[in-house]
Amino acid sequence: MKKMTMVLFALVAMTGYAFAAGGKYYVERDTVGNCSVVDSKPSSSAGMKILGNKRGYASKDAATQFLKGLPKSKCQGIVG
Repeated sequence: MKKMTMVLFALVAMTGYAFAAGGKYYVERDTVGNCSVVDSKPSSSAGMKILGNKRGYASKDAATQFLKGLPKSKCQGIVG
């Protein structure tokens, strides 16, 4: 039983790692105009707007690079 628990724990840990490695990053503008990079798809129903690649960026660095290249008029401020 103990060995089965350890195997199950290892499988869950590997699955979590694989899911995190395949994550997407988005550049969003919130309801007051602040922009940030987030690791989950923003909800348009909450008033959030995706800027740049609507399907997300493969890395946080790519999303941050896009955010830094935005004209100052697009964001009131940058969060994070």
